[in-house]
Amino acid sequence: MGVSESKLTKYYVLRASSALVGTLPSTKPFSRKSLYEFLDRYKKVIAKPAAGSGGAGVIMISGKGNDSYQVQSGAKKRTLRGKKDTYHYLRKKMGARYLIQRGISLARVNGRPFDVRVMVQRRRGSQWAVTGMLAKVAGKGYIITNIKRSGGRVLPLHTAIRSSSIRGVSADTVIARLRRIALLAASRLVTYYTSQNVFGFDMGIDSSGKVWIIEANLRPDITLFLKLHDKQMYRTIVKYR
Repeated sequence: MGVSESKLTKYYVLRASSALVGTLPSTKPFSRKSLYEFLDRYKKVIAKPAAGSGGAGVIMISGKGNDSYQVQSGAKKRTLRGKKDTYHYLRKKMGARYLIQRGISLARVNGRPFDVRVMVQRRRGSQWAVTGMLAKVAGKGYIITNIKRSGGRVLPLHTAIRSSSIRGVSADTVIARLRRIALLAASRLVTYYTSQNVFGFDMGIDSSGKVWIIEANLRPDITLFLKLHDKQMYRTIVKYR
C-alpha cells in the first residue's frame, strides 16, 4: 500500500513537529461537528477537498453575526441563517471527502488576497534548498489565489509584500521566515514521503507578517515561475530536477 497524499495526512505529519505546529491552521475532516466547532472558534473557515489541487471546490464560510453565515465559492456569495442550514447547504455542494480548516486573513495587494508559492528542492545526497518564491494574487472577487481559476496574477515576492497590507515588519524579515519554515517543513515531510525531492508549499502571510503553511504540494506546477518577467528562478528550479 502506498503512502497517502491527502492534505490531512500532510497536515498530521507536519503537526508532529513542535517547531511547525504554530504555523499550521487547525484542520480536521469535515463533519457537522467539526463545522460547528470551527464556526464557533474562528471568524472564517475554509472547506476544501481532502485531495486535489488548483483551488477546485474551495469554499469559505464567514460568520456575519446574528447566527448568519456567508458562504463563498468562486466569486459567488450566499448568506444563510443558522449552522444547520449552512451545514446542509455545504453538504449539497461538496464531494465525498472534504476537510475543514481555520481561515487565515491573508495579506492583500490592492484589496486582493495573496499567498506565496515556495519551491523547496534537493539533489541526491545534498541539503534542501529554497529554489523559488513568488506571490499569487487572487483575481477580483475571489478568495482563491489559483491563477487559472481566479484570473489572478503572479508578482515577485518583494514587490507583493512591499505593496501589501502587511505592517510593522520588513519584506526581508517576512521572506526569511518563509524560507526557514519551508525548509523545516520539507525536512519534516520527507520523513514520510521518503523518495520526494521537491515540495511546493502554498504559504500565507497575515497582515502582522506571521507566516502560515496552507498546503504542501508533491507535484508543484513550476510554470507559474515562467509568468515572472525574470526567468532566473524558473531556470534554477529546472536545473535541480
